[in-house]
Amino acid sequence: MKSLLVGLMTLLGVAFGIAGTEATTTLTQNFSVQGGVSASNFTTDRGLATREDSIGASVSLTTPAGFGDLSFAASLFDTDGGGELDFGASYSFDYDVFGETIGLVAALEDTESVFGDREEFSLTADCTYVADFTVGLWYETNNDWVGVELGASYDFETPVENLVATPFIVVNIADEYQAFELGVKTSYVLTEDISVVGKLSFSDNNFGSSAFEVDEEWVVGAGLSYKF
Repeated sequence: MKSLLVGLMTLLGVAFGIAGTEATTTLTQNFSVQGGVSASNFTTDRGLATREDSIGASVSLTTPAGFGDLSFAASLFDTDGGGELDFGASYSFDYDVFGETIGLVAALEDTESVFGDREEFSLTADCTYVADFTVGLWYETNNDWVGVELGASYDFETPVENLVATPFIVVNIADEYQAFELGVKTSYVLTEDISVVGKLSFSDNNFGSSAFEVDEEWVVGAGLSYKF
């Protein structure tokens, strides 16, 4: 199953999300830890404007619990408007349906942003059939918004060893707005513990009367993840 820890734990918005790759390792028999740093000119969450010109550091902790995995994550960002802290928790497990493995994730997220803070509950399902697909239902408590997020991505091996290119599309649909992001992510495995990611995407929403508006933004970013 793709790593879908929590939406806030997203280097460049997708590195650990639907267009990302799983990048954790066992620190002990019961815990795995991952850290990362990133820089981006613009970031979104659920298709909403979140940050401009930010540099961030993130850490996540995952441990087996019951028949799945319990994860905690926190990210600290430096922006022109000051520091912003995101954190959250998720529970994930796999479920077989007619021979197909479905990944299920329940998450609680808190996002701090100069455009407006958000608190969210979400349920997400993902599966792989030729490409990788996700369907998520989310509820944002501060604004009483309910939405659906749909995503698709496909990993392409490149002629460069250990370099993977991943075209992706993410669509968010809510009563208040609709949004999409279309782009490509690259992931290069330097060592067993270190990976470098990059992202180029085009993002837009129709939330013109809101501080969360995204007006045909080109997003460029890069990051590095480390498995402890």
